[in-house]
Amino acid sequence: MTDVPADPASRFLQRVERRARFLQTLFIAEMGVYLPSDDDQRKRTIMSLARMIARTSELPHLGPDVLQKAYEILNGHLEAMQKVLPHDVQYRNRVRRHW
Repeated sequence: MTDVPADPASRFLQRVERRARFLQTLFIAEMGVYLPSDDDQRKRTIMSLARMIARTSELPHLGPDVLQKAYEILNGHLEAMQKVLPHDVQYRNRVRRHW
């Protein structure tokens, strides 16, 4: 059996890593998740996803640094997916991005 970490932050980050592995699988299959072109909206959307991954009992124990780490993990995978989207979506999302 795998060892379950005792602190909520470690459990949460392990869960985020598992979700990120699923996103990686989608990317390998040449599928992508559309992200809004506005940077602020992207950040809010990904932070919202990170909070939804956390369990309600964990949220009070997660500091901003842990949520920022989760954001960076998810953002890295989701940004990589943008290059497999159709060209018209890439054109709309081309806000100083170099895929």
